Amino acid sequence: MAATSDTVSKRCVIFLGGYEHVSASGQYNRFAREIGRFDRTWNFATTVGEPIVHSDPAVQVWPVVAQGPNWRVETELRYYSWNDLIEEDFARPDWRAIPAGILALADFIVTGTALRYIVVAWRYWLFSFYPFALSVLFAAIAASIVYGISRLGVPMPWFAGIVLGIAIFWGLARWPGDRLRYRYMLNDWSFASAIAWGRRRSYRARLRVFAEDFGRTVRETDADEVLIVGHSLGAVLAAETLSAALKRDPGLARAGPPITLMTVGSSLLKVALHPAARGLRRSIERVLNAVDIAWIDYTALVDPLNFYRTDPGKVLGLKAPRAPVIRTARIRSMLGEASYKLFKGNFLRLHRQFVMGNGARYHYDFFMACCGPMTQAARIDDMTASIDNFAEDGRYLPNAEGPASDSRTVRPAP
Repeated sequence: MAATSDTVSKRCVIFLGGYEHVSASGQYNRFAREIGRFDRTWNFATTVGEPIVHSDPAVQVWPVVAQGPNWRVETELRYYSWNDLIEEDFARPDWRAIPAGILALADFIVTGTALRYIVVAWRYWLFSFYPFALSVLFAAIAASIVYGISRLGVPMPWFAGIVLGIAIFWGLARWPGDRLRYRYMLNDWSFASAIAWGRRRSYRARLRVFAEDFGRTVRETDADEVLIVGHSLGAVLAAETLSAALKRDPGLARAGPPITLMTVGSSLLKVALHPAARGLRRSIERVLNAVDIAWIDYTALVDPLNFYRTDPGKVLGLKAPRAPVIRTARIRSMLGEASYKLFKGNFLRLHRQFVMGNGARYHYDFFMACCGPMTQAARIDDMTASIDNFAEDGRYLPNAEGPASDSRTVRPAP
């Protein structure tokens, strides 16, 4: 099927994942695995080529070809890797990482950022409170044990009590802390605090690499459209990358194919609400003022790691002529009932579903946005067209008259 105004035959996708302790090869393997689920759900046939690394290992190209009976799309997925920056955090010894994480939590509390979470998205505040609550609990248990030993009449100098308390706290941070993702959460908040204050030089250097590659790609690509996807904390990097590219090249939005920013399960406001994050707020404002670039933001009510249906420009008080198009995604409908029951207690897995293969046909589908035949503009204009316009055998039926439905329309996978 030749490309029309509502379809593409070639697409360039820039993908920035969230804060996960997963290597670039691990991210590629997950992508290749989950695209198989996408195929089964939609009756498509998709192949993923081996990763291609050019001059900078921070940019990988994953070639993808997806097709149905009457359409074919080639996707050049450029994976912007910052996994090594995350690895730096996890490589720190506990005596550095745990205090740094606790200080980062204190930073978000003292600066009033945590209070802003309550006002803007109370569910996100609950998520932010989780590692703080564990810290208090572990400290209370450690103090109680030390106090109990002292009450038994065991001779113990005061400094020995402090050392014992720290040792008990460290042990709890390891178990059950690792099972409760305690140290992971501390590293996450430590990273967020560092970029809010501009204290992570490696992060700024990586953004320059991404911005240079993005600008060059937009001007040189022969794709019909460019999609930049930011998931979770990756939404911060996506906005900053796009802003930096626009600052370097103000005419970029009109220099190549249409550009769409798609933020999913976004943690943009996690950092942007921090008083010190002035640079990020300027970046968001620059993107909002680039009206030639579409911006769609998908949020989910059951995902505590995103800011549900929140307009960043309005919340941050930015001077902008528009807001992102904000859409609700129902993770239960994306997964299917059986899988949702399996994962509903795992909030990190639910959050990750934004970039995983769906178990049912649904209007939000990460792989459909990246690899399907519909333009981003068409998907934004008609939320359910990406369901209604596909036959059971995977054929694309433009302008199909689908059944009356809303965003909850679900077609189970075969």
